[in-house]
Amino acid sequence: MALEIVDYKYSEITKNLSDLILIILSKEYPLRIGEICQRLSKEFAVRPTFQAVRKSLNTLATKKILLIENKSYRINKNFILDQKRLMDAMQKNYFSGEKPEKAINWNKSPETPTTYVCESLLKADQLCNEIILDWAHDLKEEEDHVFCFQTPHYWYVFGQLGVESTILLELQSLKVDAYYTVDNTRLLDKWTRIFYKDYNVNYYVNSKPDHTKTTIGVFGDFVVQYDYPEDIFKAIDIFYKESKDLKTMNISKIAKILKMKTPINLVVMKNKLIAAKLKQEMTRKFKS
Repeated sequence: MALEIVDYKYSEITKNLSDLILIILSKEYPLRIGEICQRLSKEFAVRPTFQAVRKSLNTLATKKILLIENKSYRINKNFILDQKRLMDAMQKNYFSGEKPEKAINWNKSPETPTTYVCESLLKADQLCNEIILDWAHDLKEEEDHVFCFQTPHYWYVFGQLGVESTILLELQSLKVDAYYTVDNTRLLDKWTRIFYKDYNVNYYVNSKPDHTKTTIGVFGDFVVQYDYPEDIFKAIDIFYKESKDLKTMNISKIAKILKMKTPINLVVMKNKLIAAKLKQEMTRKFKS
């Protein structure tokens, strides 16, 4: 019979041997099989056979939930990030009182550009992130890992810092080579460089901004973009203009702007030649 226990420190849900192993490795790593057996006995008062623990570990490793290094085990960070995204979605839909949203299965082989209508700027960015991460997870080692992104302001740092940090860590773990350009020269635009450089992002401040109202991302053979409605763009621009320093930065103001209900059209296009040309143009400035 498979091992099943309930430990109220970790909720009332029944746990099997693999669950217990993950709980142990979430607190301490890397650990060898013998060390894991000792902790199972000490923390949960269970004594499965060495072979049973080995079998569970090998199953978790085959599923890429665990990584093996020098006969020691640790949890795969990609698995942790996937679980966090799942937990965030469940918390939002089950505890916030908001109506659950159906996930959008984006078209990976569009014959023509595909348009997705989002209810706010924040929702457009969330969908854009999902598409980019989906691409990054499917990358093969021999494929182009360059990701280019250009936007009027990198408000993501102020509007959803935790989400942005998680995404950047995930892209970093997947060895994506990111090139970010900001099309404005306000104080916060320059200050944001510090944040992104900490995540190994190549960050460029356009000294002669075009003042475009478009966000564009280029990766693989894909191009995604969405335009800012005039009123939203002006509101965000005023926030940046009024933020002379960190003391005058009104975070609650930018949060309200990003959640304003207004249709945002996010366009996805697959065109190898156009994507390659855009990446060449967007990365050229980093070499000068």
